[in-house]
Amino acid sequence: MTLMNSKTSRGVMTVGSILWAASLPAHAAYGPFEHGYGIKSLGAGGIGYTSAEDSYWISGNPATAATLGARYDIGLDWVTVLPSGRIYDNAAGPDETYSSDGTRQFPIPQAGWIRPLSDQLTLGISIFSAGLGTDYTHNPYERFGGDPVGGLAMSQSGIVSALAYKPSPQQAIGISLNVSYQTLDVKGIQPFAALSENPDKFTNQGNDGAFGIGFTVGWTGELAPGLSAGLAYRSTTWTQRTDDYAGLLPDQGRLQLPAIWGGGLAYALRQGLTVAVDYQRVEYASERALGNPVSRLDQGHPMGSDNGPGFGWQDQDIYKLGLVWNLTPTLTLRGGYSHASQIVARTETLFNLLAPVVGQDHYTAGASWQSKSGWELSGYAAVLERKNIHGQQSIPDALGGGEANVKNDMYMWGVSVGRPFGDAD
Repeated sequence: MTLMNSKTSRGVMTVGSILWAASLPAHAAYGPFEHGYGIKSLGAGGIGYTSAEDSYWISGNPATAATLGARYDIGLDWVTVLPSGRIYDNAAGPDETYSSDGTRQFPIPQAGWIRPLSDQLTLGISIFSAGLGTDYTHNPYERFGGDPVGGLAMSQSGIVSALAYKPSPQQAIGISLNVSYQTLDVKGIQPFAALSENPDKFTNQGNDGAFGIGFTVGWTGELAPGLSAGLAYRSTTWTQRTDDYAGLLPDQGRLQLPAIWGGGLAYALRQGLTVAVDYQRVEYASERALGNPVSRLDQGHPMGSDNGPGFGWQDQDIYKLGLVWNLTPTLTLRGGYSHASQIVARTETLFNLLAPVVGQDHYTAGASWQSKSGWELSGYAAVLERKNIHGQQSIPDALGGGEANVKNDMYMWGVSVGRPFGDAD
């Protein structure tokens, strides 16, 4: 095979992998998001603003593309979710526990590609995925008049196209265009249709899709020998309405992922050990479908209206600590921890039985091995600690009063292969 054909085939395979991966669903932990970007990041507590190690990093900070050189990566993340809930002291039925025991396994494909265009400009392509939901074979809303089976499935996957520029050897800025496709499927929540301005477009409509677009801007650079930093802002993902659920979501069916901003520091110590810390702010409360509380009903805003109720999530602060230890020239070990503030208020637990994203603490570990030919094999495992939120005034008297509790824990692992490439490859 000629050099031209080899490069062309590799490019086609990489782009094809990215497009395939971007079309598949995801299920994540902090709200609809994973705790990091790519297998290496996920194994190091989710750090992602500086000291990039692979092409997935550009999903969090596009400026990091300028620090990676030419490379491509492809991987698979696997998430096991164990959400559940409990309703008690409710006049509509006995005290009962509900487990989302339908679909519990969620594969999340990953792919990315970086190519320097010159000494100062670098192009990068990667994918991002987000998602949340439940799949109850015994529906907690059945006691109020819903179907025996219920749940929610929301996924959003897309492609990041990044361009990074190095104004000096130690500094880089970047911008990316984030184009996505979102699907939504809700079933079994018929009792709440009476609260909607459009009850015929409320539940059991099957899958409906919508396109979205957003951008990310970022910077990364060296502050002192061994000390690097990064900052990034990711915009709201402006998304079309899901018309089939116009009576469920505020603004006649619009569900948009929120803006995220933050930064990080990384310091390279002796013996190949790097310590990194990140901070992120996720602005859920600014997005009506995610942030509007159920109390909007009492203010005269029915479900599906411009200012109707959503999940009632609060803004989230996330703190991450990651350790990366280059033990030998071929073996790298990683570990980390992340903690997030709670987004689900105790008054919002009834509706959040559909999406009990209440986890707050990740514990992670990972490793990479590099062959003599340059191929890298990476893996990680993580646990999202179980968290239980007890409802408080969570079920209105019209539905029999009482309380709804929500609980969730997750187990995650993944593998990835990657390789730097150059003109001779």
